[in-house]
Amino acid sequence: MTRRNGSPPSLAVWKFASCDGCQLTVLDCEDELLLLAEQVQIATFAEASSAMVGGPYDVSLVEGSITTPVDERRIKAIRAQSGILVAIGACATAGGIQALRNFADVAEYTSVVYAHPEYISSLATSTPASAHVTVDYELRGCPID
Repeated sequence: MTRRNGSPPSLAVWKFASCDGCQLTVLDCEDELLLLAEQVQIATFAEASSAMVGGPYDVSLVEGSITTPVDERRIKAIRAQSGILVAIGACATAGGIQALRNFADVAEYTSVVYAHPEYISSLATSTPASAHVTVDYELRGCPID
């Protein structure tokens, strides 16, 4: 499996608001992951390595929900650099446990929980990646298996 320029396809794995369970599930596929690593360039996968290769990426896996303005900008930048974007897990496909806050007043909670709520920058809701960008595929589950 190679691209037209002779290089292997690139894979990037991205984390947003989540417990990392889906990334850990991918890492648990030890033998399969080693075989995959022989066929593709793992460009970025923070749970597995500190190495990061710049895009564009052939495939991006996105774990976690979008909860902050920074997340919103990041998911749009990742989408722009990704040929195929796959949302993995309940957080990335449906907002996850963080979406429970969608039924409450986030400003009220931050004022009670944080000594300096003025330093907290948060969206009013926790949403799946597809609420912000086009997602090509979804792997549902918590965690994926």
